Amino acid sequence: MNLDLASPGRSFEAARAHANAGDLKPAMEAARQAAKADPTNSEAFAIWGVALAEMGEFAEALEPLTVAADRAPAGSVGWANLNSQLGRSLSNMGFWARAMARLAPIERLSPPDPMVRQRLGAAFMRMNLVERGLPHLQWAARARPDGPTLRFDLGLALLSAGRPREAETELNAALALDPAMLRAHMATANLRRSTPEANHVDRLVAARESPGLDPVERAELGFPLFKELDDLGRVAEAWPVLEEANEVARTSLPPWSARDDHDLVEALIERFPIEAFASLPAAADGARIPVFIVGLPRTGTTLVERILAAHSQVAAMGELPTFPMMFRGAAEGVDRRSLNAALVRATAGADWPAVGVQFQAETAFLAQGARFTIDKLPLNSPLIGAIRLAFPNARIIHLERNPMDALFSAYRVRFSGQYGWSYRQAEMAAHYANHVRLMDHWRACLGEGLIEVVYEDLVADPEPQIRRLLDACGLAFEPACLRPHETPGAVLTASITQVRSPITAAGVGGWRRYAARLEPLRAALEAMGVGSDT
Repeated sequence: MNLDLASPGRSFEAARAHANAGDLKPAMEAARQAAKADPTNSEAFAIWGVALAEMGEFAEALEPLTVAADRAPAGSVGWANLNSQLGRSLSNMGFWARAMARLAPIERLSPPDPMVRQRLGAAFMRMNLVERGLPHLQWAARARPDGPTLRFDLGLALLSAGRPREAETELNAALALDPAMLRAHMATANLRRSTPEANHVDRLVAARESPGLDPVERAELGFPLFKELDDLGRVAEAWPVLEEANEVARTSLPPWSARDDHDLVEALIERFPIEAFASLPAAADGARIPVFIVGLPRTGTTLVERILAAHSQVAAMGELPTFPMMFRGAAEGVDRRSLNAALVRATAGADWPAVGVQFQAETAFLAQGARFTIDKLPLNSPLIGAIRLAFPNARIIHLERNPMDALFSAYRVRFSGQYGWSYRQAEMAAHYANHVRLMDHWRACLGEGLIEVVYEDLVADPEPQIRRLLDACGLAFEPACLRPHETPGAVLTASITQVRSPITAAGVGGWRRYAARLEPLRAALEAMGVGSDT
């Protein structure tokens, strides 16, 4: 963590020592104390902020990083380092216009530090600017070919850009450097359907036996192993691997509570009653029209995004964390780190039209002159009421899919923590029941303003469904929308490889291969009165 600042200060040796040793938490704590004791100590702020950013605590990192970055000599190594950390943190939080203000000046200097270039590339990737981030990652990988995370980032960028062969080379390079890297194994497993002649089963089995692997890392490698065994039809071997992977992953995450989930839904229904939508102001003529695609994960949201993105008047912005961040920011007097009932009630004084203006300002540079812009984030489903109040002209599209297929598809994917309900069958059923109740409320509130798409109908007979979708959005039909696999642009979701292929119904009914194992889920859905559509 060499920051190369001109005034290092001498009152925080412990923070410096921990930082140089890579001990992030003690470095952060010691540096914070030093900065509070001596607010002129710029290096203390730098160590404090960088440690938080490297720990993934992006919101907490903003204040110390901003202080340190603004004090660093413009154009210096430390200035580039700190602003790249700050830009990356802002991009992860959804403050994309602010992130660009920090990143663009660094980019113009073409800094020679591979870590700075890697952060630039990762931040541009996060903002769905894959073609802009790719050259930085390529440059950094040439300078530091022995960095497994860097080679993975480059592989993911290439895959997102629709260059799977080059991506596979980089992903395999990452695995050669770090044989147990879960993300790289997941990406290579999803590159194509495994066959007896071409698969990674032996490599995954060997990776699970790597010395020094902790139980969580070992079990989580079961997610890509399950995918490959399932492709090969080795169902009896596959299920225990997936079940163990989910159970161990569940214990490593913050606890998920069905009661808290239920209370969140009740708070949303109370906070956004039907009467709140009775009279909404008209949008300004010529205003950019936001399109929000929501639903449970793995229900076809990426497919619908690609269909719409093929249209000449539409730009896809990716999965933006921006609106959820702004929703939480509208709450007063509560912990804003997670969405819960208390936070929802604390938004009573929110000015949603002002939030809408701020959202449009943060994302304007992604519009590329298009009249319609897509934010495809399943996590926005609970926020539909606030979205409608913030954007009276928004198109809100909700995806529905057979719950057994949707929930099984979520169960077989290792998400990054947002979907704590997706690791146990009883919890999946409980969350689905809550989701159904909330969506019933949003339907009552929005009426025809909620555009519904049923995944099975879409893949069974695409053209009439696509024409209906375009008409509901106020878009004229264009033949390119029938060929979403040809749509240019990046894809950064778990469906990254499926959407590069023509529309197919091959995934419908996939849960039936494991019907006996998924009986607890089916029975729970039935008992809760939400049905399993079997």
